[in-house]
Amino acid sequence: MKIKMEIFWKSWWPVILWSGVIFTFSSIPYLKIPKIGLGYEDKIYHCIEFFIWGTIFIWRAGKVISAKTVLAPSINPLIEKAFSMLLFGIIFAFVDEFHQKWIPCRGFDRYDLFADIMGLAVSLVACVVLKK
Repeated sequence: MKIKMEIFWKSWWPVILWSGVIFTFSSIPYLKIPKIGLGYEDKIYHCIEFFIWGTIFIWRAGKVISAKTVLAPSINPLIEKAFSMLLFGIIFAFVDEFHQKWIPCRGFDRYDLFADIMGLAVSLVACVVLKK
């Protein structure tokens, strides 16, 4: 059991660390984000932070998910990594947005959630394109 936990932490610490960074910033009340002059800066930042999260997840999943897949032996490992990243990423994005309901001057914003999911999707496309 100890060895499995050690392998888990070695494999997933970058994802856990970045998740903590995201969660920490979304826990700051009255957070002022830098304006870059494009409008919708908060959505851009959401997309970027979840692009990074998705990329790290796929990179670490590549270390864990090998040719012998977890879901079914006939599933392509890339499809399994993509499905896992999107599933866990969307759940994490929802939880992150939901917890902001209890932060002063913050709240659940479905457009922020959409920007998070777009960041995950862009990271998936980038990883597939770079894989080829």
